[in-house]
Amino acid sequence: MINNCTFSIIIEEYEYVWEVKTLLTAAKKSSTVSWTIPESFLIEWSWEKEDIDDHVERCLAADLSCPILVWDDKILDGCHRVVKALASGQSEVKAKVIRDIPAPDEILDFDCSNYENNIEHSFKDIVEIVKTKLSL
Repeated sequence: MINNCTFSIIIEEYEYVWEVKTLLTAAKKSSTVSWTIPESFLIEWSWEKEDIDDHVERCLAADLSCPILVWDDKILDGCHRVVKALASGQSEVKAKVIRDIPAPDEILDFDCSNYENNIEHSFKDIVEIVKTKLSL
């Protein structure tokens, strides 16, 4: 796992941010379950304009034996693992489901006017790229 990873969600004009280490602590008592990846993951999830090669490499290196973190059907940590699982033909991954999410580590003001213009790669696109690289 990479240090300083975060999960954030935008609600109205605020971005609620959790450090993954906070979420891992919250998930410690949760049992590992088999979690079905929702079909909406491919369409509704995306990465912003970033170094896509880095994401592809992280997907290829992802350890599918490590459970992802889920809350309210949202993947809090583990999107690279989910992409690799889908690219490998799997529809389920190991997960720890957090029932009661802790308070966010940070709440930021958010200007959504730039956000929609910053999305470039849907997870569906990345799954196809990773699938191709896995078959080489």
